[in-house]
Amino acid sequence: MKEGTQQISLPYLTAPATIARLDNGHTVVVIPKPGEVVHLHTVVRAGSILEDDHTTGISHFLEHLMFKGTPAHPAGEFDRVLEGMGARINASTSKDWTQYYVTIPKGQDGAFYRLALELHADMLLNPLLPEEEIGPPFDPSGPPVGQKRERHVVIEEIKMGKDNPWRRCLEAINRLMYHHHPYKREVIGTEQVIASVTRETLMGYHRKWYAPDNMATIIAGDLDPQMALADVARHFTFGPNRAGELPTFPAEPEQTEARREALTGDVQTGYVLAGFRGVPAMRLDEVIALDAAMVVLGEGKSSRLYQRLVEQHPDTPFFDVGAAQWEYREEGMLIAYGVCRPDAVQTSADLLLEQVSRLVAEPPTDAEFEKARTRLEARFAAEAEWAMGLALRVADSVVRGGDLSAYTEYLPTLQRLTPAEVAAAVRRYLQPNRLALVTMAPGGAQ
Repeated sequence: MKEGTQQISLPYLTAPATIARLDNGHTVVVIPKPGEVVHLHTVVRAGSILEDDHTTGISHFLEHLMFKGTPAHPAGEFDRVLEGMGARINASTSKDWTQYYVTIPKGQDGAFYRLALELHADMLLNPLLPEEEIGPPFDPSGPPVGQKRERHVVIEEIKMGKDNPWRRCLEAINRLMYHHHPYKREVIGTEQVIASVTRETLMGYHRKWYAPDNMATIIAGDLDPQMALADVARHFTFGPNRAGELPTFPAEPEQTEARREALTGDVQTGYVLAGFRGVPAMRLDEVIALDAAMVVLGEGKSSRLYQRLVEQHPDTPFFDVGAAQWEYREEGMLIAYGVCRPDAVQTSADLLLEQVSRLVAEPPTDAEFEKARTRLEARFAAEAEWAMGLALRVADSVVRGGDLSAYTEYLPTLQRLTPAEVAAAVRRYLQPNRLALVTMAPGGAQ
């Protein structure tokens, strides 16, 4: 049943986690977490990176439809039964993966946990994707149709995004950064694809990618590890399909000059976003160095952006500023942003870019570096206290790297980090020729 079972010590936990690759390729991690709550978390290596122009958005659409029943459990029963036991249920889709999770009281003698695992596995492996839940295909530019099914739910989500200034800015910055790599596509997809994609296409996508060698299940709770492994093997009864190796994609060519896009919208404030392509998620040393740099630049009220552009700047045009790194398997994204007065968008863009440039010319001081490192360690520790936060971190490591090393090595790598390494990462990734700048100012609906 189990191939290569290992016990691995995790930071802040007194008992080791157990990780096993089952004979069918399914990776299972059992994390000892004292208490009466169990968190079930399954991640599928299937996100928008695997789509093309004809299937864009189907990873996310399939996520919606996975809750619409199985041969054993009709639509609605999954939510009704689990929520009746006090469970919290959710799912999400990204560029790299789709993940499904249930947080539930363990119940007397583990009864709630076992039922939740059975339902969780059934939903993931045996979805019906019924036509009546998907809804008939239609022309999204044509007259309204009568049946408002799941196609309409997702299309309404797409339309809401077009009315959201942040979503529009982020979509624009993504377009500027990626012209060739599949990361150029939005996870949510397009109205045209969602309105027309067939059940057969969705089922084929599920058969291809929801295979044991393309999935990892993490269980965090006060459970016997060997029994939990046996529970997963018993309930996740896969067919013969295997996903095999994920496809590889040519790297996006390096930018040679800054790219800019000015948007207008029916907005009452201005928006400025400066983005830079980052580093693959498994280059842990540089990921952590850039995490520290983003803390110094724009996380919290003691950051450079807040202090220099909000607190200290006379007649500041900014209402809010910040910076963050978003990690993806093949290449991350670094974002500095500001929300500003609508009459000062260009001035705000200039001020924001000046602070980004100054971070290159004036690397973090020793005091800034130590503050950033302390904040990152505290964040890591807080996530370890929370079953879902812990599972998310572990899932990220397993899915993107194939093992737990990105999780277990995070703190040692952070503790070895030096100011010089942060400065080097900033110089490498925040160069002016790598800039993607998006602004939005008032000016009508488009």
